[in-house]
Amino acid sequence: MAQQHEALNPIHPSVLSSLDPAFVDVYNKHVAHIPNKPIDLQFLRSKYSVLYSYGTAPAPEAAKTYDSSVPGHGGAEIAVRIYEPATPGPWPVYIDYHGGGWGLGDLDTEAHICKHIVAIANIAVIDVDYRLVPEHPFPTGILDSFAALQYISSPDGAKKFNIDPSRIAVGGPSAGGNISLVVGHLARDAGIDLKLVAAGTPTIDDLSRYSTATESPYPSMTELEFAPTLNWARLKWFDILKWSSLSKDEAEKAKQMEVVGWFGDLMQAPSFEGLSKTVIYTAGCDPLRDEGEAYARKLIEAGNEVTVKRFKGVPHPFYHMDEALPQAKQYIEMMAVEIKHALYPDL
Repeated sequence: MAQQHEALNPIHPSVLSSLDPAFVDVYNKHVAHIPNKPIDLQFLRSKYSVLYSYGTAPAPEAAKTYDSSVPGHGGAEIAVRIYEPATPGPWPVYIDYHGGGWGLGDLDTEAHICKHIVAIANIAVIDVDYRLVPEHPFPTGILDSFAALQYISSPDGAKKFNIDPSRIAVGGPSAGGNISLVVGHLARDAGIDLKLVAAGTPTIDDLSRYSTATESPYPSMTELEFAPTLNWARLKWFDILKWSSLSKDEAEKAKQMEVVGWFGDLMQAPSFEGLSKTVIYTAGCDPLRDEGEAYARKLIEAGNEVTVKRFKGVPHPFYHMDEALPQAKQYIEMMAVEIKHALYPDL
């Protein structure tokens, strides 16, 4: 496991030509010369939601914002944050699952994106604080996220949050993109009619199968092995953290792996037919780029309606940098408009 914050080093020569000069400028100004330090999970968690604040633009406040809770997997209480528009409800709702490699992130991580979605789409947004690894074994975060959807879409949840359960979208970036794609399958199987699944720079593959980037079947993993902000070494660190959450007892671990199933590699899902309309956005300088686009093709081959866009010249977490990068502003606006059109189809 990588032991240093190598993702914060000066930009590697192998990827420099792939990056937008605007990103290079902002990265060199704010990040590139931060000294390497040992990786500490608790420190990362304390800083994660402001990690890219140097590039984040102010977002319009929702008419009302408050925290509440919903039942998670196994009856656990899961915190949520609700953003309401100024118009009277019941509203359509977008359920957000934050990114953070399964072990980072909270209700502040995508707050600016949630606020923009409320303002642009005129809907309620509910952000879900699913439980993290390694304290909770993978895939608890996925199961919490689906349990949250089940409650929010139920009569009790719809009444509690004043939402229209017939107009629900889910989404999120990175690990949250992975969660939203999995939830799309689970919702289909449970008869929950999602109007949209919106995934940004999602993780798809099971990296535990590879010891080096070149072993991955996706060319971007090798091409962008040394990408800034998220590289192969950092991806592997997150992957080891995820799988270390499982029991050391072999019998117990075997039971846990039965629960994991295809969640470890979304390309192995048992069926891709009959899924909700899906939007997948990837980043041109992200090692995860090609697996996200491969998953989109799998959806298309199964007859689903899919919108795919690659944002050129930017790395994995670019959507946090909407003050510095036009691609990030475009990502947020396009995602919000896709959500609006899915939840207000007659507009």
